[in-house]
Amino acid sequence: MDFFTLKWLGKFFTSLNKFNPQLRKAKEMKETMSWQEYKPFVDEQVRAWLKPMVEMAGVDFVVKGQEKIPVNQPVIYTPNHAGAFDIPAVILSTPVVPMFMAKKELKKLPMVNKWMDVVDCVFVDRNNKNTARSSLHDAIEKVKTGRSLVIFPEGTRSKDGTLGEFRGGAMKVAMETGATVVPVLIEGSRERLEAESRVTAGTVHVTFLDPIETKGLAKEDFFRMPSEIRARLQAELDKNKN
Repeated sequence: MDFFTLKWLGKFFTSLNKFNPQLRKAKEMKETMSWQEYKPFVDEQVRAWLKPMVEMAGVDFVVKGQEKIPVNQPVIYTPNHAGAFDIPAVILSTPVVPMFMAKKELKKLPMVNKWMDVVDCVFVDRNNKNTARSSLHDAIEKVKTGRSLVIFPEGTRSKDGTLGEFRGGAMKVAMETGATVVPVLIEGSRERLEAESRVTAGTVHVTFLDPIETKGLAKEDFFRMPSEIRARLQAELDKNKN
């Protein structure tokens, strides 16, 4: 890991310290207000922290298909997952900062975990089926109130950038809530950090595909959806390579 990457990672965590007053305010708002009331403030602060970090890394997001995202209703985003920059890519390119289904290990990240809490992220233990089901139920209840959610269907980051198997957790949430599903293809994030274990300037392409309306679908439709979404993303990926 080179000096710049170490410097960037240090800045990533220490830069949150100046947001401590906003964090305290966000916590107070969350305790006394509805999510619709505190969310605009939280979204503004999260983006105000992330944008300079992305700029410092020399990473540029090129976004297509934002006009396809439904407004004033909950959305379930299903991006592929190949790098750490996938998360800021989604946060900075969606109209409203969504919640994330996140692995429980992220609870150990100092300061970041506190902001994940006020963003209403749902932590999941992938090694415990009982608690995983409970986390999924928590996500379903939050989406029912109108909040949007990001679930990486692969469950973990791709080791080589290729699309892995898509799991059905996102479809379970969609089936129970009737929320619209928006597949998202993210290209180039792995090359910004994971490929060479160092922060590397460059472009990340974020493409929002056509939304999938889920109201009225049969169970069989939801069972097929993970593989169908993966096929859509693969087709878009192949098209972009040609």
